[in-house]
Parts: sequence; structure tokens; C-alpha cells
Amino acid sequence: MAIPDAIYTGILTYMQGGVVVIDLQGTVRAFNPAAERMLGLAARSTLRQPFAAYFFENPANDTFAQAVLDAIYDPNTQHTRDLTFHRDDGVSWLNVITSFLWSPADADGPSRKIGVVALFVDITERKKAEANLQRINDQLEQRVRARTSDLAAINRELQHEIDERTIAQRRLAYLAEHDALTGLPNRRLLEQRLTRALVSLPHFAVAYLDLDNFKIVNDAYGHDVGDWLLSAVAGRLEECLGPEDLPARLGGDEFAIFLSDASAAEATVSQVVERLSQPYRRADGTTLDIGVSAGIALHPEGGRTVRSLIQSADAAMYRSKRSSRR
Repeated sequence: MAIPDAIYTGILTYMQGGVVVIDLQGTVRAFNPAAERMLGLAARSTLRQPFAAYFFENPANDTFAQAVLDAIYDPNTQHTRDLTFHRDDGVSWLNVITSFLWSPADADGPSRKIGVVALFVDITERKKAEANLQRINDQLEQRVRARTSDLAAINRELQHEIDERTIAQRRLAYLAEHDALTGLPNRRLLEQRLTRALVSLPHFAVAYLDLDNFKIVNDAYGHDVGDWLLSAVAGRLEECLGPEDLPARLGGDEFAIFLSDASAAEATVSQVVERLSQPYRRADGTTLDIGVSAGIALHPEGGRTVRSLIQSADAAMYRSKRSSRR
């Protein structure tokens, strides 16, 4: 049964959502107060007027007109969309539902198309809240990215400091046991090796070397050349020794060798002296000549402590040096 016009009018009047009804001729047949508020149009000027006169003349509101056309082109589907509507006093967001209206089937025939209805609610505040939430999320993400970038930079800097400290610690540990100029083990590392040998080896040897005429070369050509010569001597010294032997620079032009094979000590030291006594040629063509004095101490004959072995080898070296001067 049809709803009386008074009830129909009351429903439209008190509805919170806007209602616009258009008949098949494109004439506006219903335009409730909520539609007036949301669209900024007066019902008295739109009722019984062509829909196109109000909703197609402003290109900015084409999306609203398109929502109505969607229902016309696809009458069997209810269409929903969020869109902006431009009024004289500003822009609002509307959620619009459009659908074809059908008459009820009766004894006179089946249901038929009688028009289009557009139902809409103002969602401007919701859109503002969504936009504000998006803005807050964007700002938060930006702060997170910035903070993440800052933390990454801090971590990189911290890792760099850790790496530098690790390198410095390794360098200090290395220098504690090696000569800074030649890279050879120093007296400390030599004494550690000798200490282990006293416990683990019944026989081994210590050689003590002194470079003859090094002071003359150093005074004549300068300290840079002298340093180069010491490094060259260290290189040749390492070439003459086996993997179980240990060369060391004790300081100045004095070197020592731990020799694991006591039986081959004299042969090895003779080879070292011969190799170190060969001329040294620099890239600039300068040739440097030095001699080498060497002494050997055997364990246990030459001593039973680290100190006594080094002293015995040193004394043997000085005896060799004195005898070569005669």
C-alpha cells in the first residue's frame, strides 16, 4: 500500500541524509532539507526543475552528476562513491549512493523504471580526520625514517670508532712484540720464544748479530738511508731462516736469531752472514757495503736461562768481531 504523502514528506524532512529524486524526464521530484544544507541549494528553486540545470553547469561537480548517470547506465546495481561537492561557501565531502527507482509490480503489470534516487551524507569531518590522521602518520613515518637514518649514522660512526679502536689495539699489541721499523720480532717476543724452548726443547741455539760499518753508512748517507738498510737486512735475514726459527731486532744495528735445530746452527749462521754481507743497491743507484759479526750460544752448553743464552751469544759475537779486526 502506498505511503500517504504526509508521512512521506515527514520522512524526507527529518532525514539526516540528503535525498534527491529525479524522474525519467530528468526533473527533480524530491529535494529534502538535508540536501539543501549539504548542496547549498534551495528546494524551492530545484523542485520540478531539470536536474541538469543545477548539476551539470558547474564542471567542478561533474562527479555528482556522474554518480546519477551511473545509476541510469547500470540500473540493476546500487552505486556508492565518495566525492567532493563545490558550493558557493566552500567544498564538502559527500558519500553518495545512487540507484534506479522501480515501481512495485501489481495487477496492471510488472515493475518498471520510474526514476533515480540519490542518497548522501556529509563526510567532510571524517575526511578531515582521515587527512589529519594521514598527515600525522606521514609525519610519524618521516620522523621514524629520520630517526632510523640518524641511528644508522650513529651505528656507522660507532662501528667506525670500534674498528679504529680494534685496529689501534691490534697495532699496539703488534708493536709490543715487534720492531716498528723492520717488522721483525723484538727482544720481548724473542725472550718468550726462548722461554718456551727451555721447557720443550733439549737442544737449540741463539745467534747474536752485529752490523759492521753501519754507523759509517748512517753518518754518510743519513738516517733515512740507514733505516732503509736496516729494513733490507731484516728482509734478507728472514729469507735465510726456516719456519721454526725466529729472527729479532734487539735495537740499533743488533739482531738475534732463535735456531730450533742446534746441529745446523753454524751452517745457518754462516749462510746468514754471507747473505747479509752482500752489497745493498738502492733504487737511486747507491751501493752500500756492510759486514756482519755473529756469535752462537748452544743450549744447554751456553746457558740454561734466557738471559745467560743471550749474553753467551753476545760475548761470542764480540770475540768474532775482535778476531776479524786482527
